[in-house]
Amino acid sequence: MRALRSMLFTPGNRPELIEKAIRSGTDAVIVDLEDAVPLDSKVEARAGLADLPSSDIPLYVRVNGAETDLLWGDVVAAGRQPDVAGIVLPKAEDADLLRRIAGALTALELAGDREPGGTEIVPLIESARGVRDADALLAADDRVGSVLFGSGEQGDLVADLGCEWTPEGTGLLYARSQVLLAARAAGIEQPMDAVYMNFRDDDGLRTECELARRVGYVGKVAIHPRQIPVIHDVFTPSADEVAHNRRIVEEFERAVAAGSASINVDGKMVDYAVARTARTVLARAEAAERAGTQAASSGSA
Repeated sequence: MRALRSMLFTPGNRPELIEKAIRSGTDAVIVDLEDAVPLDSKVEARAGLADLPSSDIPLYVRVNGAETDLLWGDVVAAGRQPDVAGIVLPKAEDADLLRRIAGALTALELAGDREPGGTEIVPLIESARGVRDADALLAADDRVGSVLFGSGEQGDLVADLGCEWTPEGTGLLYARSQVLLAARAAGIEQPMDAVYMNFRDDDGLRTECELARRVGYVGKVAIHPRQIPVIHDVFTPSADEVAHNRRIVEEFERAVAAGSASINVDGKMVDYAVARTARTVLARAEAAERAGTQAASSGSA
């Protein structure tokens, strides 16, 4: 997955809203065939994937879950579309299912004369079993390039755990950290926190975004365009952060060239580990600038 700060859900049965989502300023769009689509409109929404609008930002498709008879039809419809960047699998719990989906995507890519491996799989972990087995899920296949943590206030994970949800995240802190740990251990660089349900509560959204960032997530999923500015503000390194970390890298590199790998910057020790963290911040800032440029291009299209 390319570096993202935000992904925006939009109903798959509302083409006009898909267009608006692409122009919203988000870094990526998730066309939802699951919760946002009434049961009697799901097949129609699936067929609409053949007419997705062109976009400068990535388009993902959330398919229906394994407990339904819709999953494989959704996978086939999404996997046939060269402009679909990836599939979001809800209630991910079964590593073998992820491998089977990966195999199906390979067959679809080859049938369409496309290079195999281009369509990502993004598990949405929103159950106790999914959290427990996150290590296996996120290492199941090379196509798993990101993960969404199911943090919604009235979501499946909160119900499954029986915990108390608050914007401060105390009840979900262990689960959120466990999924992040599994993602990093699997080499996933784009773990994303999922939705904040009250799209009119900017302060609560900011609180949850800041928690997710402190834990190690690099972005958040939105359910409404008005959430995008807050998400981007939190997950984009500030100008002061960029300047400070650039100074750390530059002074450390000069020190290494002079034969020292441990220096003092503003009264704090800087060594290889600190310099690595500083480079990560700079890389995030560069990625955020690129994503913002692409989103702006889609918005002006």
